[in-house]
Parts: sequence; C-alpha cells; structure tokens
Amino acid sequence: MVRRYGLVALFIAASFVTLSACSKPKVGAKCVSGQASCADAKSGLFCASDSTFKLMTCNGPGGCQAQGAKVACDNDVAAVGDACDTPNDGACTADHKQLLLCKNEVFGEIDSCKGPGGCKLAGDMINCDNDVADIGDPCSNDGNFACTSDKGMALRCQTGKYASIQSCSGPKACNIIHPKPKTTDIDCDFTVAKENDPCFFPGNESCTSDKKTMLTCKANKYTDPTSCGGPNGCTVTVTAKSSKVTCDNGAAPAAGKGGKKGKKH
Repeated sequence: MVRRYGLVALFIAASFVTLSACSKPKVGAKCVSGQASCADAKSGLFCASDSTFKLMTCNGPGGCQAQGAKVACDNDVAAVGDACDTPNDGACTADHKQLLLCKNEVFGEIDSCKGPGGCKLAGDMINCDNDVADIGDPCSNDGNFACTSDKGMALRCQTGKYASIQSCSGPKACNIIHPKPKTTDIDCDFTVAKENDPCFFPGNESCTSDKKTMLTCKANKYTDPTSCGGPNGCTVTVTAKSSKVTCDNGAAPAAGKGGKKGKKH
C-alpha cells in the first residue's frame, strides 16, 4: 500500500535541517547544541547528543547551504547508517526502494518500497509503495500485506518483518488490491501448490502443477498428498477464499477428506 509519513523538520518545511551556522569545525570536535556547518555541497556537520560534531549527508536536491546565520541540510535522500539529528525524520534511499527513519541520530530502514511507486517525497510527506516486498524485508505496519517480487507468494508484516503466509502459484499469481482508501487485500491464486508450501486457510485444497496430486492446508502448510492418477486428474473449484478439489484417483467414487477421491467433490 502507498503509505504516507509526516516528516519532523527543524524550522523549515520538508526534511531540511536548519541549524545555527558556525565556522568550519572538524568531526569529533566539541560543540554546543544547535551548531552546524557545511562540510561541502553534499554534507554537513551537526552537534550530536554527545556534544561533538558528526558528519551528516545532505543528498537531497538542496544539498548543504549556508543561509545567513543558519545552515540548511537537505537530507531527503540518505542511506542506511547515515547520521541525522532530527528524531523521526524520514528519508528515501537514492534507489527509491527504502523508507528510512531517524532514530538515535542514525537513519535506519523501516519499510521496503519495492512497488512501482517506489519511495518519493511530496512536500513534507513521503510516499512509500510497499505493495511489493520480499521475505524478511523490514516493515512498520504489522498486518500489512504484500506480494513477492516474482508474485509467487503473499506476505504479511509480522513483528517488523515480512513473512510468507500463502503461496500463489496459480496462473493469476499474487496481486495487491485496494478495495477502498487505506485498505489492503490480497488477490492470490492458490489453485496450484507444492507440498509444504505455506498456506493461510485451514482445509483449503490445491493441486500440484502436474495436476496429479491433491494437497490440503493443515497447520499452515500444504500437506497430506493424495494421488489423482485417474484420467481427469486434479481440478480445483474456488469460491471467495476457499478452494476445493475434485481428485480422480481412478477408483470408484468414495467419501474423501474434503476433496475427492475417485470423482467425489
């Protein structure tokens, strides 16, 4: 979903940092809170919480500029590990694929922005398109959904990391939809699966890609393989978020375990 973060900035809009100018100091030199200087066009020095000067990148389009008695550092663009002096200040990485947040005077990644919209600044807001992510990517909104880059897996944000919850190996793969503003849902084709693939809906059934085996979702994994070696093989009927299999095992119709043995549904 495209998420917006407000930026906390000092004295001016956007994520410019504006501080009192001083003569050019050196990294590590003693300082007083609020002092700053431009080291060059794309970096500045600020007085950190330990009362020494630290180097801060100013890779936004405004760079580092002396404005009379003030220094303005545009750190809208930064890298993980870059120093920063404004708690909860936001930034995008140069490749527009990561959303960063300033904590303890260091920028750290809080969200991947691998969706087509990437990470972009609009005034004093940041837009992060996190509809696409990969397993283990950081995320800041527990419960948020995403699809993997290859669209083969549905992910959910759990305790700050994206984890796989449902394989989407069917022909329609995985897509994120927004039925209404600020609402995210997954359109996941789970008609095809492999044994031990992750699954979210207990009792759902799926077919292997060769249509010769039926699988059932148990304990969040597709398991309990059943051979469908008859001429009609394995076929899936999907309604809403459930899927049931017709499994032709070449035997006479008989009661199965939710899907079909023989030609039973």
